[in-house]
Amino acid sequence: MKSEARRVLTPLEPYRDRAVLVAVSGGADSVALLRALVQVGARPQVAHLDHALRPESADDAAFVAGLAAELKLPFVSERIDVALVARKRGWNLEDAARRLRYSFLTRAAKAAGLRSILTAHTRSDQTETVLWQVLRGEAVLSGMPARSAHVERPWLEVSRAEVLAYLDTLGQPWREDSSNADTRFTRNWIRREVLPLLHTRFSALESTLPRLARFQAQDDAALGVQAGVIGEHTPLAPLPLAVLRRSARQWLAGIRVQAGHLELVAHALQQGQTLHLTLPGDLPLTVTGGRIFSGQLSRPDFPRPQFESPVHWMLRHRLPADRLRLAAGERKLSDVLTDLKLPREWRDDLWLLAEGQAVKWIGMPVGNWRHSSSDVPSQAIWAEGAAMQAGQEPVPDPEWLAMGEALQLARQAAQAGEVPIGAVVLHGGGVIAGAANRCRELGDLTRHAELDALRLAAQVVGPYLNECTLVVTLEPCPMCLGAALEARVARIVYAAPNLRAGALGGVSDLLGHHWGHRLQVRPGLRAAEAARLLRQMFAGVRSDLPRSADLPEDVGGEAE
Repeated sequence: MKSEARRVLTPLEPYRDRAVLVAVSGGADSVALLRALVQVGARPQVAHLDHALRPESADDAAFVAGLAAELKLPFVSERIDVALVARKRGWNLEDAARRLRYSFLTRAAKAAGLRSILTAHTRSDQTETVLWQVLRGEAVLSGMPARSAHVERPWLEVSRAEVLAYLDTLGQPWREDSSNADTRFTRNWIRREVLPLLHTRFSALESTLPRLARFQAQDDAALGVQAGVIGEHTPLAPLPLAVLRRSARQWLAGIRVQAGHLELVAHALQQGQTLHLTLPGDLPLTVTGGRIFSGQLSRPDFPRPQFESPVHWMLRHRLPADRLRLAAGERKLSDVLTDLKLPREWRDDLWLLAEGQAVKWIGMPVGNWRHSSSDVPSQAIWAEGAAMQAGQEPVPDPEWLAMGEALQLARQAAQAGEVPIGAVVLHGGGVIAGAANRCRELGDLTRHAELDALRLAAQVVGPYLNECTLVVTLEPCPMCLGAALEARVARIVYAAPNLRAGALGGVSDLLGHHWGHRLQVRPGLRAAEAARLLRQMFAGVRSDLPRSADLPEDVGGEAE
């Protein structure tokens, strides 16, 4: 076998005896792919889309049908007025042709019961694609993937010159697409005018650009794995922007987004900033509190009041001059919602009760989002004294009350000279177990409050605590989180962050990995009270210690 034929046929060996759908336009590359598949013993079925863009397009379809008949292969074709569809949908012609072509191929493969669609893209096509991505400023210069869903491109390492040489050995004719000479189309301009000029200075361009694409695709996959383990509580500030860009792209999968948008989103995530953007198609996007919200993502329900309110209160959405009186004083409603980090595009959907511009009650959204401050004890916010006027008693938050018991245990630990950490376990709305830190008393650094509370709870409800909530005054360390996962705890609520050994975001987010059990986390509940206890304790202890290294490694004495 001649070396030219070997270069063309070797990548097709995996398709021997396999039934595949082959996209054949009638041009040199696709005709060569069809002939080569037959030669290696594959079982190709031929698919041709007539784009109706040229007067001779019907002749191309007839040529492909004749070739399929000559090779005794199944043939399917379709004619679509691509220009008409592009005008109706506001697509540019190249984009419309690509979308409609792959839609046709997918339908044809499904009708034939085939799982693989083969296209004849070559290394030369890959070179054009990567250069085009460079000029567009794409976020990743990965070119065309060798496999994407059911579409496979086995010739991305084969040059167009090798394809033409193979056709020459067969004496096989093909059709020339006259539109390929039209440099108004960007790809044609790159192929006919830009690349020949670049080749005069960079003769290896057809090797170097595809190699760049291959390396970029590999880097992108590796960084994508890192982005995939980012959890809700993973600290974002230490993460590289390259990882955060991939995380943003994963979160926005299926939404049109440009490289510049990803850059802005990644920076806002890393810096903890609030950012408002408008994506292509006038889609609003908000980054706040380390999370991304858009009009198509994570949109919650907006509750109305489920009680009879005073007749002079009006149920409505917010107005620009609305104000809310809280225990700390009266504030603009817009400032309150900003502090809660409620996405801007959701705010006009909130239901509230108001007397004039004085807001009395706000129904906070229910869904896949959490308050920036977990000190908000319920899914509703009442103005100072408004609940009594409405004849309502705000429903007490059992986790808020349980944290109060944990804080009392932490105070007892501090009085005993221990690091002030307390933990309780909730089950069925009530506390069934509680413990304080006893590491120094027992001379055992595993006697953390969480572990003792979990042991006591297991004596009450059994080894599996899958209906229980662990409430603790300090973010758990890896040891305690591991115990909670093993016990199948349903939920962890903690107060202060553990800046030295926190396993839920203080240092790392171990829940970004998969442990066979998923639990919910509520951070920051009554954090200021827990942090105050820690500061008071360490202020006294440090004056008696020769060096800070003597402090236990699992506590965050600098909790804020």
